[in-house]
Amino acid sequence: MKITIREIAKEANVSVATVSRCINNKGYVHEETKKIIDDIVKKSGYVPNQLARLLLKRRSNIIGVIIPHTVAPFIAELIDGIENEAIANGLKVMLCITNNDIERELDYIKVFEDYVIDGLIICSNFFNVDKVMNLNIPIVSIDHILDPSIPSITTDNIEGGRLAAEKLIECGAKNFVLFRGPSFLITTSERTLGFTNVLKKHNISWEFYDFDLVVPDSNFIYNYLLNNPQIDGIFTTSDTLGVIVTGILNKLGRKLGEDIFLVSFDGLAISRWIYPALTTINQPIQYMGVEAVNTLLKLIEGKEILEQHRIIKISLKERDSTKHK
Repeated sequence: MKITIREIAKEANVSVATVSRCINNKGYVHEETKKIIDDIVKKSGYVPNQLARLLLKRRSNIIGVIIPHTVAPFIAELIDGIENEAIANGLKVMLCITNNDIERELDYIKVFEDYVIDGLIICSNFFNVDKVMNLNIPIVSIDHILDPSIPSITTDNIEGGRLAAEKLIECGAKNFVLFRGPSFLITTSERTLGFTNVLKKHNISWEFYDFDLVVPDSNFIYNYLLNNPQIDGIFTTSDTLGVIVTGILNKLGRKLGEDIFLVSFDGLAISRWIYPALTTINQPIQYMGVEAVNTLLKLIEGKEILEQHRIIKISLKERDSTKHK
């Protein structure tokens, strides 16, 4: 009985895509994995279908993009940048929403095994890194460093935290609180590090609280600010948190930019629409998406990338929340 490529993949405990790349000598396959597949092929007498071989030598011009959800404005801007650059380069985007669910990640990995994609951009924390790396396709991550071997595009989060702290100190703030995202996110830890390093140098104490960035606990923030009127310096590690805090301060009658000061992080459009407008650490979100696509294209085409982990510069955009009236 003729053995199929899927049966070879099952016996070798790898994906169909990996077997295809090995048989057709197309793309990277680990030497140990290649030997296992070659041994099975020789033992079985497998002869690849010539039409399939020809098809495998062609690119699909489809890239996968993994995101955690679609509700955050940051994700929406990122997708805009990715899709516009992909279209400009003749690529189509397969959008995959995980909702931070491990099983859903595995489902998408199975999809990638069965359908040929040229590469993958991951815009979220990812639990099944080893399994997705076993696909042996080019991968780029945005805003996260998933593995030292996976190229990444991030912004200078530490510098952003530093700029936020220095601006609040410049405003005369004495009592600080940091409202931030989940501690397991590298963006959270780096922004916290940059912020707290400055406060330590000035012998300033602070408090910090972690929140879900999709559905933060606004009741907790309200009660905290109500019961701690001495707080006059706030740093939020996202603009969405900053918008929520601004609404609460308005409700409490605090005069943002006069008796309390706030710096947020992202540079989303909403940060300038709200009143008072937010001083924010501005990161070029769409540009991050553009650079991720360009990096992925280089990997797909076998070209060298100059920086494995690209860190893009940020800037502070001052608005009403740190300006004295």
